Amino acid sequence: MSKTPIPCIVGFGGITPAGRASHNLSHTRVTYSLESEQNKKDYIKSVLSLCNMADEIGESQTFDEYAADKEAEVLKNTLVRKIDKEFMRDNFWSYDYDLPANGAGQLPFRLNPTESYPSRQHPKALGMAIMGIADAFSDCGFDVKKEIDAYGRDKSGCFAGCAVMNMDKFSGDGLMSSYPMGKRASSKTISFTLPEMTADFINAYVTGSLGVSGHFIGACATSAYNMNAGVELIKSGKSELVIVGASEAIIMPPAFIGFDAMGAMTTDKRLSDLQALLGEGEDLDYTRYCRPFGDNMGLVTGESSGFAILMSDRLALETGANIRGCILNVNINADGNKKSISGPGAGNYFSVGKTFQDIEKVFGSKVLKENSAYIAHGTGTPLNRITESHIVSTFAKEFGIDALPVTSLKSKLGHTMGSAGMDQLWGALGAMETQNCSGICTIPKVADDVFTDNLNFYLKDQSFDKQKDIVIINSKGFGGNNATTSVVSENLTMSLIEKRYTKSDITNWQTKRESVLEKRHNERQKAINNDIEPIYEFDKDVLDLTDLKVSKNNIKTSTGFDYELKSDLEGKDFT
Repeated sequence: MSKTPIPCIVGFGGITPAGRASHNLSHTRVTYSLESEQNKKDYIKSVLSLCNMADEIGESQTFDEYAADKEAEVLKNTLVRKIDKEFMRDNFWSYDYDLPANGAGQLPFRLNPTESYPSRQHPKALGMAIMGIADAFSDCGFDVKKEIDAYGRDKSGCFAGCAVMNMDKFSGDGLMSSYPMGKRASSKTISFTLPEMTADFINAYVTGSLGVSGHFIGACATSAYNMNAGVELIKSGKSELVIVGASEAIIMPPAFIGFDAMGAMTTDKRLSDLQALLGEGEDLDYTRYCRPFGDNMGLVTGESSGFAILMSDRLALETGANIRGCILNVNINADGNKKSISGPGAGNYFSVGKTFQDIEKVFGSKVLKENSAYIAHGTGTPLNRITESHIVSTFAKEFGIDALPVTSLKSKLGHTMGSAGMDQLWGALGAMETQNCSGICTIPKVADDVFTDNLNFYLKDQSFDKQKDIVIINSKGFGGNNATTSVVSENLTMSLIEKRYTKSDITNWQTKRESVLEKRHNERQKAINNDIEPIYEFDKDVLDLTDLKVSKNNIKTSTGFDYELKSDLEGKDFT
């Protein structure tokens, strides 16, 4: 097959303010009012299990009965809400003082991911990564580690990290505050502070990968930057199995102080003033802290991890993987000249416009016009509501789209910075698989200065009025980092694959997939019951020089791996 490989999404997972991202559980939370009673029940149970609250079930109670009693409490303790300051100070902050903002998109209840495995004082973001990657493996329905071993540990790839340095007392915060507080800095804190440590942990303690690894920082577009690296690696043919993602936990005083100083952040004072202006009462409503495209006052921080498992179409068919969709291309454009480093420039017009072109080129104008939706960056700042709405409205008009559905997940999750694009990805997959879309439920109407031509802003959770098979996701990062892509549905992905392969190839894949789907169903039950064990293989199969047998064309290890050494270059490349 000479055609460019298709980067297929075969699994997605993570830990978010909505709970687990695998098996559309996080998506169930953000479209809760539209879900079936069974999905609601499963979701409530998944959060209670994840947060180890199922242990409280009485002897005379079933789990279903307990979950029904706890439904309101679970909904109250997920998504954007008032910060649990006591929990944060005890576990993650090095010091105690008042914050300008007291609302954020926090993990459910008092979940501390580093308690789920022998963490040895790991930063929260790394704990979220360890839990999140196991969650992603669960969503695949096959043994990802086994497939990596079979495919080749030296051939698989991983791109993951965060936009801001790890910033709790076990990393950057602890490093910077140790001396002023008269404490000794840990020898671990400098390494744990590094943004690429997420990929390093996955390779060292989860997959044992020897392949391409790294992290691309693009501020709030970081997830999309890592996604682009993975997509391009697969399209180049250099790898056929890549993990991409991010993990970010910055509900910390330094981040709050910094964003507040920029004037970019929602604060309690600004919320109070806005509520007074809009006649919403004096009691602060932290669930409506983030208000994309409405009358608003700034971004709201959040914490989240998310990981996608990508395979080439060839490897996906060979292994019987469940193909949830694909990503054909990621368009990245810098802003160029502009007034300030945090202000917008022209770059996002290029990335969004090229993404519209991509869809039209591959699937035709009818699919673009009728079967597409848009998950905005949608930060909740006054400047974003104007600039991003103008961009998408302009191209919707240029490409003849009458009423492009537009929403923003940050209204419910907060701005999870480097992981925001991963949140958009699971939101896109969930929306296309269920045809239910999360709305911007925190505003009664769009602001007067928002561009609305040819757009349909979803201000409530609602089902699409027409089948959507493509969701455009857009990321804009401080410094002028813009990345836009289109997430393609399973149906459209298979329409591309069926043109490349024989009926026999497709039938063989379907046969293999049956066992994968069965296992995936069982894995969903494990996710609901918190039976997914985090993978953390510290000190396992560690090699030193005596464990390797090296020749000109081969490396063998004492742990049983036999690798061919082969240059990627062809003899004709430079002749």
